[in-house]
Amino acid sequence: MVRLYAISVFYKPDLSKAIEKKAAYELSSFGFFNRSSVREFMAFTSEVLAQRTSTGERRTVKEQEYRCHVYVRSDCLACVVIADSDYPPRVVFTLMSKVYTHL
Repeated sequence: MVRLYAISVFYKPDLSKAIEKKAAYELSSFGFFNRSSVREFMAFTSEVLAQRTSTGERRTVKEQEYRCHVYVRSDCLACVVIADSDYPPRVVFTLMSKVYTHL
């Protein structure tokens, strides 16, 4: 079963720190006492990816058993999705495009 764990939107005005605008997490597959540390890991990873990705670039990074997908548009908005390794990248980038249209 494919899972989508986190989706975050950042504002990245320049090479400085990316500012998180909105984030949603679905962590029900993790144990109750592990959820806060998993959420913290995902928030940190998302922020680092948003900062290190160039404007106009789409990228997929493998981190442990997860795949982190990031897309930074030319208007300085970055979207980061964390899913399991079975989630198709094409579907994730289509989801990101839909998120951008609803902002």
